[in-house]
Amino acid sequence: METSLHRELKGRYGPGAGGRQEVCVAGYRIDAVADDGVLVEVQSGALGPLRGKLGRLLPDRRMRVVKPVVVLRRIVRRARRDGADLSARLSPKRGSVVDVFDDLIGLVRVFPHPNLEVEILAVEIDEVRLSSRRRCGYVVADRVLRDVVGRVALREADDLWGLLPGGFGDEPFTTRELAEALGRPLAFAQRVAYCLRLSGAAETVGKTGNHRVYVRAGACAARGVAHGCA
Repeated sequence: METSLHRELKGRYGPGAGGRQEVCVAGYRIDAVADDGVLVEVQSGALGPLRGKLGRLLPDRRMRVVKPVVVLRRIVRRARRDGADLSARLSPKRGSVVDVFDDLIGLVRVFPHPNLEVEILAVEIDEVRLSSRRRCGYVVADRVLRDVVGRVALREADDLWGLLPGGFGDEPFTTRELAEALGRPLAFAQRVAYCLRLSGAAETVGKTGNHRVYVRAGACAARGVAHGCA
């Protein structure tokens, strides 16, 4: 079932911006078409399922993938999906735009592309929950957009660095160091490094123990330093 979040964003990028929504293009249903002809896909979940559609359409058409990342969540309990709120509280869990790497890994073999833009939206939402006797005691019935509090546009591989702490990558680093800088588990840092490397944003310059050493693409050459930046 389509969430209110998806429906709201689809309307904003389509009719709300002078374009259209739910358009069939080359046999694919597209969420919206902007007034300048850019095809817009809103993807709240994993990005990997878009690879086939993008691979077919990108050679001839400009596309924008809109990816909302939840940074603040208000948990709303109701007896039914469209009923009155029974209670509401803020979730203690906070998100960040860097979370997009969990899903961006599914597009890393497509991005970057001259006809592709990935627009990350930092959003605050209401998560509507209904009581259930099944798993976890509730089901998520809907996700409703409250506010868009930030945007990051990714067009070039180098734009990925804008999701990370400022200046990171100018010096060689390992995934363990990246995990420490982000305050995230090593597995997450490994996914980030994978995206950076396959997109061409970073390059490997050696190993330290069992860990690859990465650096921002071109950083060593810019400083006129030999292999390994040492």
